[in-house]
Amino acid sequence: MSRYISIFFLVIFSSVLMFFLFAPLFDGGDAGETAVYTTSMIIIVLLSMIITILIYLIQLVKGSIGRGKK
Repeated sequence: MSRYISIFFLVIFSSVLMFFLFAPLFDGGDAGETAVYTTSMIIIVLLSMIITILIYLIQLVKGSIGRGKK
Protein backbone atom coordinates (compact mmCIF):
# COMPACT_ATOMS: atom_id res chain seq x y z
CA MET A 1 0.00 0.00 0.00
CA SER A 2 2.86 2.39 0.73
CA ARG A 3 4.08 1.95 -2.86
CA TYR A 4 0.81 3.30 -4.24
CA ILE A 5 0.77 6.19 -1.80
CA SER A 6 4.27 7.19 -2.83
CA ILE A 7 3.29 6.98 -6.52
CA PHE A 8 0.29 9.20 -5.82
CA PHE A 9 2.41 11.86 -4.11
CA LEU A 10 5.01 11.62 -6.87
CA VAL A 11 2.33 12.37 -9.45
CA ILE A 12 1.03 15.30 -7.38
CA PHE A 13 4.56 16.69 -6.99
CA SER A 14 5.32 16.30 -10.70
CA SER A 15 2.04 18.05 -11.60
CA VAL A 16 2.91 21.03 -9.42
CA LEU A 17 6.43 21.10 -10.84
CA MET A 18 5.12 21.01 -14.41
CA PHE A 19 2.67 23.79 -13.58
CA PHE A 20 5.53 26.10 -12.59
CA LEU A 21 7.69 25.01 -15.53
CA PHE A 22 5.02 25.45 -18.24
CA ALA A 23 3.37 28.61 -16.87
CA PRO A 24 5.85 31.04 -18.48
CA LEU A 25 5.27 29.46 -21.90
CA PHE A 26 1.64 30.55 -22.00
CA ASP A 27 1.95 34.10 -20.73
CA GLY A 28 -1.01 35.72 -22.48
CA GLY A 29 -1.64 38.51 -20.00
CA ASP A 30 -4.74 37.04 -18.39
CA ALA A 31 -3.97 34.96 -15.32
CA GLY A 32 -7.02 32.73 -15.75
CA GLU A 33 -6.17 31.93 -19.34
CA THR A 34 -2.60 31.07 -18.41
CA ALA A 35 -3.78 28.76 -15.63
CA VAL A 36 -6.20 26.97 -17.96
CA TYR A 37 -3.55 26.46 -20.66
CA THR A 38 -0.99 25.24 -18.16
CA THR A 39 -3.40 22.90 -16.40
CA SER A 40 -4.61 21.42 -19.68
CA MET A 41 -1.02 20.87 -20.81
CA ILE A 42 -0.25 18.99 -17.58
CA ILE A 43 -3.40 16.88 -17.98
CA ILE A 44 -2.42 15.96 -21.53
CA VAL A 45 1.07 14.89 -20.46
CA LEU A 46 -0.24 12.82 -17.53
CA LEU A 47 -2.96 11.16 -19.62
CA SER A 48 -0.36 10.25 -22.23
CA MET A 49 1.69 8.61 -19.51
CA ILE A 50 -1.37 6.68 -18.29
CA ILE A 51 -2.12 5.47 -21.83
CA THR A 52 1.45 4.26 -22.22
CA ILE A 53 1.30 2.40 -18.92
CA LEU A 54 -2.02 0.79 -19.89
CA ILE A 55 -0.57 -0.42 -23.18
CA TYR A 56 2.37 -1.93 -21.29
CA LEU A 57 0.02 -3.66 -18.85
CA ILE A 58 -2.15 -5.06 -21.66
CA GLN A 59 0.93 -6.50 -23.35
CA LEU A 60 2.14 -7.86 -20.04
CA VAL A 61 -1.18 -9.62 -19.39
CA LYS A 62 -1.18 -11.07 -22.91
CA GLY A 63 2.24 -12.47 -22.17
CA SER A 64 4.01 -10.95 -25.15
CA ILE A 65 6.54 -9.03 -23.06
CA GLY A 66 7.76 -11.96 -21.00
CA ARG A 67 8.06 -14.36 -23.93
CA GLY A 68 9.85 -11.99 -26.33
CA LYS A 69 7.03 -11.84 -28.91
CA LYS A 70 6.36 -8.63 -30.82
